[in-house]
Amino acid sequence: MVRKKVEGNEEQRRRAAREAERAGGSPSARGVTTGGSKQRTHMPDRSSLTHEEKTDPLHRGKQRREAEEQAEARAADRPAPPPGRTFTGRGAPGYGSDHARVFQALGDAERRHGGDAVYATEIARTAGLPDERTRLLLHDLVSVHRLVTELQGTDRPDLGPRYETRPGR
Repeated sequence: MVRKKVEGNEEQRRRAAREAERAGGSPSARGVTTGGSKQRTHMPDRSSLTHEEKTDPLHRGKQRREAEEQAEARAADRPAPPPGRTFTGRGAPGYGSDHARVFQALGDAERRHGGDAVYATEIARTAGLPDERTRLLLHDLVSVHRLVTELQGTDRPDLGPRYETRPGR
């Protein structure tokens, strides 16, 4: 039986070694070699260290640790949501006349664009509602009532989400 490669496969180790060399260091000094996770570092006076500081060297070089660090870095790079636009605490609002108005406006805007998804500002203009109110209603139609699909990151440069009616509706 083959053991799991907790330090990464050969491609991952080679990539890490190339990055270490480009940064001006050696792969072994950065702990990215085959035995990188087994190499211990000298820790003076262990009695004053926290549990995390004591166990940190045990997890160095492991795939799970690297994946967590990459996820944290991606989360730090993600922009914070704009203030004042939160959907928490609203519960599951029922389908009302404003929802119907926005859904109808979405259908009309889609027909004008030949069936392509449309931006919230155009839906708001068609429905005759303020942008923020329309965005709240679109959120309800997407997440609560599941009548609309939100498409994100479809444009270069990204101009914001576009919306379309769900197929079969």
